[in-house]
Amino acid sequence: MLLALRIALFERPWGALSAGFLIGTSLLGLLAAWTFLSQAWSDAPARAITEYDRVLLYLLGFVVLGAFGRTTERLRWLVRGIAAAAFVVCLCGLITRLAPDVWAIDPTLEPGRLSYPLGYWNAAGLLAAIGSLMALALTSDDREAPAARILAAAALPVLAATLLLTFSRGAIAAALAGLIALIVVARPRAILSGLLVAVPAVSVVVTWAYGAKLLASDDPTTAAAITQGHDLAFVVAVCTVLAAVARAALLPLDRRMQRFALPTWLRRPAVRWGIGGLVVAAAIAGAVAAGAVTSVSGQVDRFVHGGSLERGEQDLRGRLGDAGNNGRIQQWRVASNAFEREPLRGEGAGTYALEWDRYRPATYDIEDAHSLYAEIAGELGIVGLALVVAAILLVLVGFAARARGPDRVVGGALFAAGLAWSLRAAIDWDWEMPAVTLWFFAAGGLAWAAPADGPARLRPPSAGRLVAALACVLLALLPAQVFLTEAPLRQSARAFAAGDCETAVDRALDSSAVLDMRPQPFIVLGYCDVRLGRADLAVRAMSHAVRNDPGSWEGYYGYAVARAAAGLDPRPALRTAQRLNPRELLVGELRRRLGNDPGKWKNLALGARLPAG
Repeated sequence: MLLALRIALFERPWGALSAGFLIGTSLLGLLAAWTFLSQAWSDAPARAITEYDRVLLYLLGFVVLGAFGRTTERLRWLVRGIAAAAFVVCLCGLITRLAPDVWAIDPTLEPGRLSYPLGYWNAAGLLAAIGSLMALALTSDDREAPAARILAAAALPVLAATLLLTFSRGAIAAALAGLIALIVVARPRAILSGLLVAVPAVSVVVTWAYGAKLLASDDPTTAAAITQGHDLAFVVAVCTVLAAVARAALLPLDRRMQRFALPTWLRRPAVRWGIGGLVVAAAIAGAVAAGAVTSVSGQVDRFVHGGSLERGEQDLRGRLGDAGNNGRIQQWRVASNAFEREPLRGEGAGTYALEWDRYRPATYDIEDAHSLYAEIAGELGIVGLALVVAAILLVLVGFAARARGPDRVVGGALFAAGLAWSLRAAIDWDWEMPAVTLWFFAAGGLAWAAPADGPARLRPPSAGRLVAALACVLLALLPAQVFLTEAPLRQSARAFAAGDCETAVDRALDSSAVLDMRPQPFIVLGYCDVRLGRADLAVRAMSHAVRNDPGSWEGYYGYAVARAAAGLDPRPALRTAQRLNPRELLVGELRRRLGNDPGKWKNLALGARLPAG
C-alpha cells in the first residue's frame, strides 16, 4: 500500500532507479513469478502460494525502501534501526531466560536453548549476531554521534549473552566471520576504542553465561536455575553500565585515531582479505592448541559422519565444540535427490516437506531442508537457485559498494551482517524467518538505490501512475487473503485440540471462505465431522483436503479415517498415505487395526489416533 501511494501521489516515484536497483528488482520479481508458477507442476498450490508470498515480501522490502532514494543518513539510520530492533528483541528473550519468575513464557520445544520471542533458537542466535555486528560497527565509527557510540557499546553484553544462550553454533560462527569482514571492509577508525570496550565486556558475560549450567538444562525455571539467572542478569547489567562508562571515557582516543591512516599498501583489498584469512587460520590453530577442538581433520570427519548430537551424552554447552552435523547432511541429501530428478524446474515451491516424508532416511519430521540453497535447488531447480544466488550476491555487492569513502563503516556494517546472514542461510531455514531476513533485502534496495535528489513532492496522479498503483494493490490481494486465513485457522486448530468442535468448525469455515486452496481447514472440518457423526460430510471435507494437497500423507490419512467412519473402504487411501510417508507409524498402525473386516471399520475409525500437527 505504501508503494502504491508513492506511485500515485508523488512526483517522480521512480527517481531512485539505478542499474543495480533494476537488476535486483528483476531478480526478485522473476523468483516470485517462478515460485508462483511452480504450482502448475507441483500440484500443491497452497504450498507454492505460501512461498510466493514470502518472496513477494522480500521483493516489496527491496523496492519500497529503495524507491525513496539513497542518502548516507538513511543508510546510517537503517543500521541504527536494525541494531536497536535486535537489541530490544534479544533483551526480551534474555529476560525470560534469566528471570522467568518476572517474565514467564510457555515451555518451548527445546527449553535449554533461548528462543523467545522468535520461537527458534538458531534464528534468535542469528539476530543476536547481526545486532552485535551492527552495534560494534556503530561504537567503532568516529562519524557516529558520541551518544550513539556509547549506547552501542552498552548493547553488546546483552547481545552476546543472548547469542551464547541460544547455543547456536552456526550463528556464533557467522558472527565471527562477520567480525572479520567488518574489520577488513569497514576499517573503522575508532575500532581500537570499540574493541577495548567490547572484548572485556563480552568476555566476562560469555564466561558467566557459559558457567550458568542450569540455564542450559531441560528445566531452566527451577529455583536453583532462577538463582543462576539472577546472578547472570546482575553480571550483564554491570557489564552494560561499565561498557557505557568505558566507551565514554575513550571518546578522546577516537579523536586521536582520526589522524591515523593505514599505509597505502595495507588498504588494498587483497592485502586486507589476506590478513583476515591469516587471522582465521591463527584462531583455528589457537583453538586446536588450547584443546577446544581436537583437530581440523577430526572435526571435518565428525561433521560428515557424526550425525545428530545426543542430549544424553552431553549438555547443551558441549554442543558448541561438537562438529556433528545434527542430521543436516541427511536433509540436504533429500533435497539434492529432488534436484537430480528435476534439475531444471525442481519439484515445486514448498514441497520439500513432502519429499522428506517420502524419502527420509530418519523417523523425525521436518518441514525444511535447513539450507536455503539446497532447498531452493530441490524445489525450484537450477532456475530458482540461480535467481536466489544472484539476488543475494547482488545485495552483498551493493553493501560493499557503500563501504567506501569516509562513511564506509555503514556499508561495512551492512556487508558484515549480510555476509553472516548469507553464510547462515546455507545451514538453516533463515529464509523462512522474515524477522531475520527481511532487513537484508530491504537494506539491499536502499544500498542500490540512486542518490536521492531532494525531498519528495506531491503531484496530482496521472492515468499511468494510477494504473501502476492499482497493479501494486492487486499484487497484494493474494498475500492479503493468505494472511486473513491465518488467524481463524490457528483458532480452529486450538479449538479442535481442546475438543471444541463447534468453534473449530466455525473458524475453519471462516478460513476456507477467504481462501479455499489450503488443506488444513478441511482436515479440521473432516475430523470434527467424524467426531460429530457426520461421516458423509467428513468424506467430502477430506476429499477437498486431498485435492488441495495431493502430495501430503496427512490428507489421505484423514480421508481414510473419514471413509472408514462412513462404512466405505479406507484401504486405497491408506495405501496412498503409506506410499507418501513409508516411515509414518500412524498409517501402519491404522492399517493393521482396520484389517479386512468392514464391520469393524466404523468403530475403529472413531478411535483412530490423529497426526500431531
